[in-house]
Amino acid sequence: MVLTTLTEWNPWWKTGNVDTELLGMPRKNYDFENYLEFREVKILLGIRRCGKSTLLYQFIDFLLRNNIEPGEILLINFEDDVFSKKTLREIFDVYQSNINPDKKPYVFLDEVHRCKEWVLFLRKMYDTKQVNHVFVTDSCSKFIKPEFASAITGRNITIHVFPLSFKEFLNWKKLSFDLDLLTRTEVNKIRKELKDYLKWGGFPEVFSKTLEINKKMLLTEYISDIIHKDLVERYNINYSKIKDLIDFLCANASNMFSPRKYSKSSGLSLESINTYMKYLQEVFLFRAIPKFDYSVRKQQMSHKKIYIADTGFMNLVGFRFSENIGNVYENAVLIELDRLGKEVYYWKDKYECDFLVKEGAKITQAFQVSFELENKEREVNGLLEALNAFKLKEGLVLTEDFEDVEKISKKTIIYKPLWKWLLSNKKSA
Repeated sequence: MVLTTLTEWNPWWKTGNVDTELLGMPRKNYDFENYLEFREVKILLGIRRCGKSTLLYQFIDFLLRNNIEPGEILLINFEDDVFSKKTLREIFDVYQSNINPDKKPYVFLDEVHRCKEWVLFLRKMYDTKQVNHVFVTDSCSKFIKPEFASAITGRNITIHVFPLSFKEFLNWKKLSFDLDLLTRTEVNKIRKELKDYLKWGGFPEVFSKTLEINKKMLLTEYISDIIHKDLVERYNINYSKIKDLIDFLCANASNMFSPRKYSKSSGLSLESINTYMKYLQEVFLFRAIPKFDYSVRKQQMSHKKIYIADTGFMNLVGFRFSENIGNVYENAVLIELDRLGKEVYYWKDKYECDFLVKEGAKITQAFQVSFELENKEREVNGLLEALNAFKLKEGLVLTEDFEDVEKISKKTIIYKPLWKWLLSNKKSA
C-alpha cells in the first residue's frame, strides 16, 4: 500500500517529468538554485493554499531539468491518510528498498505535522548525510518550530510563502509597466487591476477563476479548511466559537481588537479568546500588531490592531468592499510589509500613526494609509507625531491616487498612490 501510494505521488519515477498541471505559474521570488547553496533543511511556512505545494513541484521540475535522476526525488504528502498513519522511517524504508537503495535523495515533505515521529529520524538522516536536500512545508508555525528548536537547531532555514503580491498578480496577467514612463491610460489600467487584486486577494487558485461566484466559493472553502484542518483538528476546539470569532475579525480587519469587549458580547472567556487569537496567528490567518513601546511588557498588554492574511477574505462576511476600502488599503499595506520581512507596530499618543517599521533597535519608517485623505490634517498630525517621537526626517502617506511632497515643520511628507508603492518594492517581484 505504501509503495503504491508513493508511486502515485511521485509520477516522475515513471514519466521522467512533472505534469504541467501540477506546476502552476512561476513565482519569481523563490530562487531554487540559491536554495541549493544551503545544506540545511528548508522549511516553507505559510497559510494553507498560498502555493507551498506548487513550489515543491516547481523545485522538483527544476531538479529534473538539471539532470537529477527521477528516482532520487521523493515527495511525501502527509495529507494522504496512508502516509499520515506511518512514521517517516517506515515510509523511507519502503522508498529506499524499492526505488533508490544507493543514492542520496532529495526529500520533499508536505504538511509534515500529520506525520508520526518525523523529527528525530529527519535529524538522523541529516546528521549522517543520508539525504542531499530536504524541503518541509506546513501551514502552521507551531507544529514545526517547537520540535525543531530542540532537535534541529542550526540545521534549518525558513522560507515564508505568501499569496501573490500585486506585482506577481500583474505578471501572471502578463501585464508589465515602466513606472517611470506611464501613460494615463496605463495608470488607469493599473488602478483597475489593483481594485480586482484587493477585492479577491492573491491566492493562486482564486486568481485562476474568472467568475466572481467561483472566487468567492473558493475563498469560503479555504476558510472552512483552515477552521477544520488547521484549528479544530489540531487544537480540538469548538467549531462554532472559532468560526464566530473569525467572522468578527474578518469584518473588523484593520481595526483595534478588544478581547474584553468581545468577551462581553460573545460569552467567551478572556482566556479562551487569547488562546484562540494565538492559534489564528499560528496558522497565519491573522496578524495582531501591537502598539510600539520601549517596554516589551507594555507592548504585550496593549490593544492590538488585527489584520487578515489576504484581503479576499474581507469579502466573505457582508463586508462592503467600496464602503470599507480604507480598511482594505491598510490591510494590504500590512501584508506587503510582512512580505518584505519588516517588524511592524502602530503608534498612538495624542494622534495615531498606522505603521512603524523597526530595524534593529530603531524605528526607521513611519506610514499612514489614507484612501481619500478626507481628514488630511488628522492623518498628517499622526504622522508628524511619530516622526518627531522617533527623530525621523520623512514619512509616507499612501493614498488612492494623490501624489505630492510637502515640507511641514521641517519634516518631509511624501504622498504616494498605493499601487505605485506596491509595484516599487523590489522583493515583491
